[in-house]
Amino acid sequence: MFNTDLFNEYLATSWLGRSFFFFEELESTSTYAKNTQEIRSTQGALVLTEKQLGGRGQHGHIWEAEPGSNLTFSLIFNPLKAERLIVLTLACAFALTKALDEYIGSPETKIKWPNDVYYGHQKIAGLLTEAVHTGNLLDRVIIGIGLNVNQTSFSDALSKKATSLKTICNRDFGREKLLADILTYIEHHYQKWVSYDLGMLKEVNRKLIGYGEWVHIEVEKNLLDEQVKFLGINENGALQVLNKGLEVNTFSYEQVRIKPG
Repeated sequence: MFNTDLFNEYLATSWLGRSFFFFEELESTSTYAKNTQEIRSTQGALVLTEKQLGGRGQHGHIWEAEPGSNLTFSLIFNPLKAERLIVLTLACAFALTKALDEYIGSPETKIKWPNDVYYGHQKIAGLLTEAVHTGNLLDRVIIGIGLNVNQTSFSDALSKKATSLKTICNRDFGREKLLADILTYIEHHYQKWVSYDLGMLKEVNRKLIGYGEWVHIEVEKNLLDEQVKFLGINENGALQVLNKGLEVNTFSYEQVRIKPG
């Protein structure tokens, strides 16, 4: 069982995770964060569960997580505008890679556009960002994160696609300190996102799978024949590629997927 007292001892953030909601079982941490009025305006609130019954990934996919072995949680942010949210998602993914690289002992993790973290060819974490509005006004942003920590076996569908920190390092990890360290990195990079830090953007781009390479892209589920050079994202979060005519094409993340190799 996740030790909440131990986690609070390790937590070194100024505000992220200081408002902490823990559940042994929950349908979805993001759904709880979306529907619970008492935490709707709490900047940096953390919702964590040991057993998530209906964890969601992108495009309605189910996030599988063995109860008591992983980290399934959501964070609430209260930015002033619903702008550059893909950059916020990638800033959080980048913060996660920084923490994982520290635990693994080498800079091996990468970000798969737009919201997954990979080690080699296998997924170790996924993020899902949701903006909640009241009328036309942004109420809050919820970022759900699932991280495979001590789970070593996965369903047949995921056995070759997923990995975990324990599988990579061949040892168990204390989830309390790991989560506290992750939140320290996320808080730091959230502030960089708020301040439009272009240096962070360059760091994020260098972590993107396929960055600087000639890749194929899939636009609205159609794979294009011509290879393009992946230039990463711009300050607004739009994905940019260079075609063979040396023209820069810009896409929103809903439209395009990167296909390295």
